[in-house]
Amino acid sequence: MVQEPFRLRLWRQNGPPINGRIFTCSRPGRSKGSAFRKIEDALVERWVNGLPSAERIIIISLLGRKPAGRSEFGFYSFRGGFDEPSDRPGCPTFQEWLDDRYGSGRYHVIEYPTVDLEPVPRRILDAVSEKVSSLLSTGQTVVLVDSGGESRTGQVCRFIGLRRCE
Repeated sequence: MVQEPFRLRLWRQNGPPINGRIFTCSRPGRSKGSAFRKIEDALVERWVNGLPSAERIIIISLLGRKPAGRSEFGFYSFRGGFDEPSDRPGCPTFQEWLDDRYGSGRYHVIEYPTVDLEPVPRRILDAVSEKVSSLLSTGQTVVLVDSGGESRTGQVCRFIGLRRCE
């Protein structure tokens, strides 16, 4: 059985040590491959329970749309904060889903929607870089998420000047 979160990796700064920790990983359920069309809540819970231990975790999501326009949150019983509630009536946002199961404040989701398989736009690289730097300087634990846990997250980490711990 493949571990959730899939491709969970720790990164570090190339310069002086930072106070916080930053990890990258794939979206919940990606360990099952990319052909799955529905990810059950139990698998998402396994993903959440596999995140690094910390009092509070900041999840920075780069999930947005597939090239054809479909939401990358379409696999789940929840939706992205950028998705229209009318597109999936009755579906909570990912943040609401986490709050309902784990209590408010344990996890904080920040979304920077991007398009899968496309480079991250410069304005988003700048915004994520500023946010991550601020969070790490205050000792936060950050988990940066994209679909496969490598392309968009890796692009962001390299832009910030981080390198993967082996």
